[in-house]
Amino acid sequence: MVKEKTLTIELSHENPLGDGYFYAMLDLPAEEHEIRDAIQRARMIGREESFRSIGILDCGAWPELLYYRLDSPTIDELNFFANRIAQMDDSELAIFRTVAPKVLGSPADDLLSMKDLINCTYGYDEIMVASNIRTDEQLGQFIIENELHDDVNNIPESSLYLLDKAKIGALYRTSLNCDLTDGYAIFAGDYKPPEIYDGKQLPDTEMENWYAFRLQIAPPPAEDVSEVEDKAVWITLPMARQAADRIARELGVGSIEECVYLDFESSVPQITADQFGDMQLFDKLNGLAEKLPYLSPQEQMKFKAVLSAEHPDDLDDIGDVIANLNKYELSAYVDSDSDFFKSYLEHHLGIGFDHKWLGGLFAKDEGARLLERLGATNTDYGVISARGGTLHDLVPYDEAQAKELTTQALTDEKLEVVEVLGQTALFTNGRVTEQELPEGLYRYDLRSGEGITFATVEPYARSDHSGTILVKAPLSFGSEGYIAFDDDTSPNFLGYELTPNEFMETDFTQSDDEDLDEDEDETQTIQMGGISQ
Repeated sequence: MVKEKTLTIELSHENPLGDGYFYAMLDLPAEEHEIRDAIQRARMIGREESFRSIGILDCGAWPELLYYRLDSPTIDELNFFANRIAQMDDSELAIFRTVAPKVLGSPADDLLSMKDLINCTYGYDEIMVASNIRTDEQLGQFIIENELHDDVNNIPESSLYLLDKAKIGALYRTSLNCDLTDGYAIFAGDYKPPEIYDGKQLPDTEMENWYAFRLQIAPPPAEDVSEVEDKAVWITLPMARQAADRIARELGVGSIEECVYLDFESSVPQITADQFGDMQLFDKLNGLAEKLPYLSPQEQMKFKAVLSAEHPDDLDDIGDVIANLNKYELSAYVDSDSDFFKSYLEHHLGIGFDHKWLGGLFAKDEGARLLERLGATNTDYGVISARGGTLHDLVPYDEAQAKELTTQALTDEKLEVVEVLGQTALFTNGRVTEQELPEGLYRYDLRSGEGITFATVEPYARSDHSGTILVKAPLSFGSEGYIAFDDDTSPNFLGYELTPNEFMETDFTQSDDEDLDEDEDETQTIQMGGISQ
């Protein structure tokens, strides 16, 4: 289903709120959702017709294209051209590389129109091609064997061995406009491309229907998946449940869940097969697919930004993001920590302040610190807030900052073990960033309340931070975005410490009558990688 990428372009778009540009790379040919994602990353949403520039970064099939100046190409035209190149076989590519410079002129000439470039990919049926010919001598032998030259044809067969094949090949190449390209002899003659594209309406192409997700499914194999590859079919989501089960029955099973999937394609780059899991989750994936078409372009950008920031583990978490999109704030026209810091200042400065004073300000470190304090994240789609937060909350400069654990500390430092919300966790007074978090653990912040040390647990506490817990199983915060503690669920310190590595290796399952009170004179046994302590 995936076509070979033959062209790489760069979209650039002027920032409507200030100096500079937004950039996005795009490999072509691309499907509609890939183009849409690049447009979103270049912040062209709602401004598709405004000024923008498209540059050619790479064209493996014909590198010379990089030296031409294209006359106002559109994404659709370049995508169509890339698709034409992707469909060519080796001999057709050799023809294109031969005729293109002759038809299109040199890069030093005037601007190259996309009309001429696209039309140059047509009309090869009348061009003769001979393979495995790389030298004039091989070309001369081909001419003799195929009786392509009258003078050579008049020579007795017994005397052909006396001929200089290299000279015959060179003469034929010059007089009959033959080129040796990539192991092919191209007999282009006076080739002129037909006018298939009029410069206005692109020729009809086989377009893929829009989809949220696409699955290649097959009946379950007895042992190895290779047994069913020839029976595999592609389905697109969303689709009616009855249609899905009908396809499953055609594959010889009773329901869609009984199938296996061999491949997974997504219109959202941040949603992958890892989050899907298996066909038992088909209804959840299909339900998610049904919601995606109802997102506006701006909501699509916000959705992708949240997924980029939070890295949800499964479809439930992704569905929860969609249900709570209105609790996030996105600043699409900020693409660096420093720019975010300046936009934050601009928001809070008085209307009489001349914002040009901020033009030369470089505040990368301050912006990064402010983003962290706000719980916000800089993504390819802009800066996204934490759930329930805003990007302009007032953050006092002198607010006490808890010590952040270093990566080394996360490996070596012993942290207090607590029981919270029915599971065992590690506790630290400091903050733990996602980059520092060991694989397999989840981090959540504790917030204090009026007269209460631990009032709530939430994904990120921008203020009143009273600690961080590390747990093995993710927490679900529902529509509120936090969990309030009561006497039974509030952190209960167990009186001993473990490093994160020890914590992950520890089995905390214990019998109901086991007493872990260190004050009592009895042995406490905790299984850690087979070691008792």
